[in-house]
Parts: sequence; structure tokens; C-alpha cells
Amino acid sequence: MRTEQQIIKNTTVHFLGKIISLFLGLVAFSFIARYLGRVGFGQFTIIITFLQIFAILTDLGLYLVFIRLISLPGADLHKITSNIFTLRFFSSLFLLSLAPLVALFIPQYSEIVKIGIALTVIGYLFNSVVQLLTGLFQKQLDIKKVVLGEVIGRFVLIIFVFLAIWLKLGLLVILGALILEKIVNFLILNIFAKKYVTISWSFDFAFWKKVLRESWPIALSVIFTTIYFKGDTLILSLFKSSGEVGIYGAAYRVLEVLIMFPALFMGLVLPFLSSAWAKRDLVSFKRVFQKSFDFLVSIGLPLIVGTFILAKPIMILIAGPEFVDSTGPLKILVLATGLIYLGNLFCWTIIAIRKQKIMMWRYLITAGIALVVYLILIPSYSYWGAAWGTVLAELLTVLLAFRLVQQTTKILPSLKIFGKALIGSLIMGGVLLIFSGWNIILLVLLGGLVYGLILFVVKGWSWKMFKEIFYVR
Repeated sequence: MRTEQQIIKNTTVHFLGKIISLFLGLVAFSFIARYLGRVGFGQFTIIITFLQIFAILTDLGLYLVFIRLISLPGADLHKITSNIFTLRFFSSLFLLSLAPLVALFIPQYSEIVKIGIALTVIGYLFNSVVQLLTGLFQKQLDIKKVVLGEVIGRFVLIIFVFLAIWLKLGLLVILGALILEKIVNFLILNIFAKKYVTISWSFDFAFWKKVLRESWPIALSVIFTTIYFKGDTLILSLFKSSGEVGIYGAAYRVLEVLIMFPALFMGLVLPFLSSAWAKRDLVSFKRVFQKSFDFLVSIGLPLIVGTFILAKPIMILIAGPEFVDSTGPLKILVLATGLIYLGNLFCWTIIAIRKQKIMMWRYLITAGIALVVYLILIPSYSYWGAAWGTVLAELLTVLLAFRLVQQTTKILPSLKIFGKALIGSLIMGGVLLIFSGWNIILLVLLGGLVYGLILFVVKGWSWKMFKEIFYVR
């Protein structure tokens, strides 16, 4: 099977699974937002955001290095997986245990927020290991196992969230449901992983040193990107009320749903880009890069236009009338979504061409500028300032990452499919505006149908492409 067929087929499997998983996640989010209201959901958002910052730091660059190492010819799968698994577990245990301690010294956080942070650390410890196991299945192009574990975990989440709401057990029990979801997901993936490798505790410190020597630029880059990606909500929680955090958090949740796909897709593409670059096979490298660019823009552009036009009914449908004020921030954040789609392509390509150290300093520049912007805008403009600060940070990241990729590879992506996708998205947007009084579900279906037909007419999509997606030799 050709490389692009493998990528597209596995992306399709994961994408369809993600649709199910995201739908279940949105159902749970809808229940939680309606039950907790602005203030309660604001507290929930603070807890999750605070822990996500520490969870992101626990990566230490290990995930991307892990994928690259097991993708190399002749890789010792057992040694690499067992050692990085052990390193990931104990580093996560240490870093996540700091989160409740740090939260104790933040006077703006209420007692229930501090308790919630201490409780939910357990779930994020399991989640850090799940992320590493996901890399193993991505390498084996057996992504359906990841999908199954995630979907079952989401079903568990919905069941226990519903019970917590029905019995009126409050925020902490809802967080307990979140912990249970992550534990179930880990247990399922751990069982499936035995098909490819037997994971054991391994303390090869010489190998750890080698891995950390390669991963530290990525780790610092992750720290810097965390500052601008999660810093908006964190700073908002320090200067504004839980209610305002709830409004922004609800809009941001939609952004997090929309940006899951490009990270998923590039996780599958990375092994092929890394392998082609290592072999100096520039023809294959350019082909995979261009197809990745075309695929991401053809999916991302209609999502951006559609979400901007349908922002208000989307927020009412997902979070309820109490969160209608989230419409404004969502319209701004959807601009950041488009930038994140391109940013994923360029930033993951930088990993493949091993220019992490150079990009690290560019992330530092972005983080510094974003932090200053957040501190200037958020105290005066609340979640409006947070949203525009996010757009600025993502724009700067895309420009800096694109420049580095272009300088190193001498590749300029063709904009042929981009132009066709843009035309299709704008026409779709006009149709949505004309029929804006329709039910939101009907509008989403109408928009998808119009966009798909236009892409076929202008030959942005083709039956051959879909045959490559679904046909297995």
C-alpha cells in the first residue's frame, strides 16, 4: 500500500473514531456546563487548565522522540518502549505531584478548586502514559485500538457524569468520573499494546541520558508553547471571576475539539516525514508534505467559516442559553483554529527535519510576546483580550515555523487546493447565511453537503481520493 494510502486510511479510521469520541465528549461537556452553570463550570475549567499545564510539561519531549526512535530502521522496540515508558511514568509522577502544592499558594483559587486539583492529578497521571502508548499504535498504523479505548472511556465518563448530576453529587464527583475515564482508557491500551511489545520497568540510565539529550529542546519548546496556549485561561483565572472563566472556557472547549484533528493527523504523518528526511528522499518528503497541507486546509477552512457563522447556535446547543455570551470569544478563537491547523503541519515537520533546537528559541520569543499581551489585555478586556492574545500568539508561531521549514527544506506548498477549499468554504458560508433561520443540525448537514459538492465540481476532491481512503489492498 502506498504511503499516502496508509496515512489517509489510518487517519480516516481515527477521524471517524474521533467523531464518535468527540460527540460523546461534547455530550458530557453539555451535561457538565448546564449542571454547573457559569461559576461552577469556571471552577471546572480552572482545575482542568491548571492540571493540563502540568500534564503538558510531563511530556518532556518524550512523545515525539519516542515516535521518531521507533520509526528508525532496526529499532529495538522493547528497549525503546520500556525505557521511555518508565521515564515518562516517574517524571509525570513527580511533576504532577507539584500541581496541588503550587495551587495551595494561589489565593484567588477557592478551596473546592484546590481540592479538585489534588484529586484529578490521579487521572492525568494515567493520561500521560496513554499518550505515550498512542505513539506505539501510530507507528504500527493500528490506530483503531486507540479509538476503541478512547470511545469506551468516553462512554464510562458519560455514564458516571449522568449519575453524578442525577444524584446531585457536585463538582468533585464529576471530576471523579473524569479520572475513571482515563484509567479505563489506560487499561484497554495497555492490554492491546502486548500484541506488539511487552512493556517492563527499565532503568537504562545511559539510554535515558541519550533520549533526554535529544528531547530537551522539544521539552523547552513545549514549555514555551504552553505559556501562550494555556496562559490565557490561567491568567484570566487570576484576574477575573470564575463566571468569566466559565464563559471563555466554554468557547475554548469548542476550539479544543476543532484542533484535535490536525494533531492526530500529523502524529500519523510524522514517521513517514522522519523516515523520508533521514534517507534524503526529498521527492517522497515533498509529496507527503504537500498532501498533508492539502488535506489539512481542505478540512480546516470549512470548519473555520462554518463555526464563525454558526457560533451562537453552536454555543446554545452545546452549553445552553446561559453560555450565549461565549459566542463572541468563539468567533475570535476560530481564527486561531485555522492558524493552529497550519501550525501543526509546520511544527511537526520541524521535528521530522530535526530543527527543534532552532525552533525552541522562536517558541521562546512567541511565549514572551504572548505573556506580555495577555497581561496587558486580560485585566482590562477579560476574555476578549484572552481570545485576541491567542490569535496573535498562533499567528506568530505559524510565521516563525513556516520560515524555518522553508529555509531548511526549500519547499513552498502549492496553494492550488487551498484556493479551491477557500472558494468552497466562502460559498458554503453564503448558503449558511441565507438559511440561518434553520435548525443548527440541518445547517451543519447543509453546509457539509454544499462544501463537498463544490470541492468535487472544482476538482479539489475526487472519487480516486476516497477510493484511496477506503480501499485496502
